[in-house]
Amino acid sequence: MIEEIKSRQNPKVKYANQLKDAGFARKSGKFLVESEHLIEMAKDNLLYVFTTKKLDENLYPNQLLVTEEIMEKLSNQKSPSRVIGVCKVPQPKGNIGNLVIYLDNVQDPGNVGTILRSALAFGFSDVLISENSANPFGPKAIQASQGSLFHLNVVNASIDTLKDLKNRGYRLISTALCENSVELNKFNFKGHQNYVIILGNEGQGISKEILAISDDLVKIEISGIDSLNVGVAAGIVLYQARR
Repeated sequence: MIEEIKSRQNPKVKYANQLKDAGFARKSGKFLVESEHLIEMAKDNLLYVFTTKKLDENLYPNQLLVTEEIMEKLSNQKSPSRVIGVCKVPQPKGNIGNLVIYLDNVQDPGNVGTILRSALAFGFSDVLISENSANPFGPKAIQASQGSLFHLNVVNASIDTLKDLKNRGYRLISTALCENSVELNKFNFKGHQNYVIILGNEGQGISKEILAISDDLVKIEISGIDSLNVGVAAGIVLYQARR
């Protein structure tokens, strides 16, 4: 179905514009996706597409043909995309696999997206995200993830989730710059069949409550600077874990 819209006051345009607000998007369970590449990645969750030019109806059955002015209103980018999709948030999968990531208060959406991209690349299909972390379905996180989050099981979680996994036999492995942390290149990931790699806040690291229940603490050996960006650190840890 193709519907032509010329007014910026159209209800569907106004609703989509509200999705640019993070709070509204979370409550509604919907989000915007820009660019054909990301929309293709999100196709299983796609509800309809705003476009300035008619697209293949086999790929995009629900199209809203709009003006460039409307696209500019909806876009989060300096140069608006040719297509913007409205998607529903994917439902979490029931079962969690043996390789899990937990993000504890990771605030920067770019970091969240980067970690999601690395998770897919290194075979971690389940990513648990605390409520005080950035929204993984926000525009910056989606862009940084390059659509990888649509192929992951992204789940809202808490310390109670970690406790439950620990009781089920998962090893909780926290990244922490502590004196008793084991250097990453000396840690034996192969000794654990089920484990959760925990990554913390950009400034404060992992909370004391989570550190207290962790089974292992690991750190990346560095010099010349006191810490790494959490997105960079995640890529290093995940690569080392899957070697």
